[in-house]
Amino acid sequence: MIRTDEKPPTEDLEQLIARMALKYDLLPYTSNPFPQTQPGRLGAIATLSGLEVAPLATARVLELGCAAGGNLIPLAARFAGARFVGVDLSRTQVAAGRARIARLGLSNIEILCRSFTELDATDGEFDYIVCHGVYSWAPAPVREAILRICRERLSPLGVAYVSYNVLPGWRMMQGLRDSLLLHVAETQDMRQRVAQARALLETLAAASPEGSLHKQALTAWKERFSQFSDDYIAHEFLEEVNDPCLFRDFVAAAEGAGLAFLAEAELPSMILENYPPQTAEEARRLGGGQLLAVEQYLDLLTGRTFRQSLLIARERFDRVRRDIAPDAMEGLAFLTAGDLRIEREGEGGRVIDAAGRFLSTTSPAVLDCLERLLARFPAPSVLDDLLPVEAEDAAERRALARDALLKMTLIGMAAVTIDAVGASPEPGPHAKSWVVAADDAARGENFTTNLRHERVALGPVAQALLPKIDGVATATDLAAHLVRLGKDGRLTFARDGSPVADDEAMLRIAEEQTAICLQLLAKNALLTA
Repeated sequence: MIRTDEKPPTEDLEQLIARMALKYDLLPYTSNPFPQTQPGRLGAIATLSGLEVAPLATARVLELGCAAGGNLIPLAARFAGARFVGVDLSRTQVAAGRARIARLGLSNIEILCRSFTELDATDGEFDYIVCHGVYSWAPAPVREAILRICRERLSPLGVAYVSYNVLPGWRMMQGLRDSLLLHVAETQDMRQRVAQARALLETLAAASPEGSLHKQALTAWKERFSQFSDDYIAHEFLEEVNDPCLFRDFVAAAEGAGLAFLAEAELPSMILENYPPQTAEEARRLGGGQLLAVEQYLDLLTGRTFRQSLLIARERFDRVRRDIAPDAMEGLAFLTAGDLRIEREGEGGRVIDAAGRFLSTTSPAVLDCLERLLARFPAPSVLDDLLPVEAEDAAERRALARDALLKMTLIGMAAVTIDAVGASPEPGPHAKSWVVAADDAARGENFTTNLRHERVALGPVAQALLPKIDGVATATDLAAHLVRLGKDGRLTFARDGSPVADDEAMLRIAEEQTAICLQLLAKNALLTA
């Protein structure tokens, strides 16, 4: 029965959107970079799939739900010839993003304060569309608008990224969300709501019957909540809308909008060999070897709660290549983590990461290639960077290197990108700070975005030095700057836990800390080549 006092659906939607915008104004999400959404990585996955993509140097990039531009602004600072547009409902976050854009003097980016439902043909086409952390948290008409925009606004070479909560895995979190919403008062004081949620979870975990599965789950959630920020709890668990869906239903909705599923942004999650043998075998059997069915059964088998799916226009789907061959690595760049190490055993050996993943080889040429790859960190490498300029067996070495790098990519030890990151692995005498990092440091921010599009913590010494590393200042100049800050009381000097005030001793400490900091800044991709 329809109540006569109900308001028209359009007005309800407008009010819901307005309430959502207000909550993000009252407690903004921390606006971070998300490496997996970097267009260079999206373009590389599409390239591996046999598709042509737009070069980043001149690409048009749209982000739906851009917050304060933390994911978009660093890209605009790197690619002066590209064009970036962000859209968000929160006036507070849009204002913060615009202020940052003005400080950096960027003219190739704009952040719009408007609803996604207002985007149309006048906004043009985009080569890359990113929508991270929005789809599941938006009402159905907005979710439809997101997929419509992805289809209508994608260029002929376009790739879209959409993240969302997935069932059945997220259903295990639904009970906690229901409990919190039942208890937490509806108020505009978002931090008070989060405090109430934290307090309730503490009570539930302590007072639930001993030995019950429910108590075990609540205790685990209490531990996890202690690691969550207030903004994450507010918008993940206390928003009016959080509507997870089956992967199957997301794909159906995308297909209904004229889109097709390309891949997951986390490509290794699609590789069955990365799972325990029984998990892989059952996913293959239950899914009948069909990609979409296998992906759906992987969600059932692993309890996955979150997906990051790449979409393309449906008419491009027939060109997708599912059997990635080593020759697809030509022209791509490879990024590794800084924790990889090589263990040689005779002529062969293996490269291994902190998670215990490894690649073994009996080829000394492959190990030589991988040593060059690690030596170039944090900069990415293309094949030509890793192979001898002249070698009698050049073709064989190249084939072996391609095969090894593909395997590392598929198991998650390396990421591929179409982007050449201009990071310097060593500080050098004329080091220069990455402009975004220098601005963040000058403002006293505790975190910044590096040239690899990663979030990096900034300590007091890094905050002090980054604005001064301008390609001209020497290490001696930088150490003297630290001493001046110490004398002004803005930095504390200590040796073995005891304060140091003597000028000579302060200078020695400043020189030591400058050398250490410059190396760390280089390894964290905060210095330009």
